[in-house]
Amino acid sequence: MDEDLSVAIDNHKTLWLTEISRVTFEDQALDDLGGDGGVFVVLEDSVEGTFEVLAKATSIWSGESLLNLFAKALRKTPHHLRLVPQP
Repeated sequence: MDEDLSVAIDNHKTLWLTEISRVTFEDQALDDLGGDGGVFVVLEDSVEGTFEVLAKATSIWSGESLLNLFAKALRKTPHHLRLVPQP
């Protein structure tokens, strides 16, 4: 998959919707997620040097469709992703 979707949380933390490698899957013992194929929600901390898989979002095929929809929507008009606080 060529596209990734990310949201900066602060100056050193980024939330990613992305694929992960088999090595990451095995290193983080993510067997409960059913496999390393698909799209995952990942928290990257550039100061700590960590890349923590938080959840599996969808299968690889659904994930590619989802990211293509995001990319198409973002090309139409300028949009900016942002975090919305929950009440």
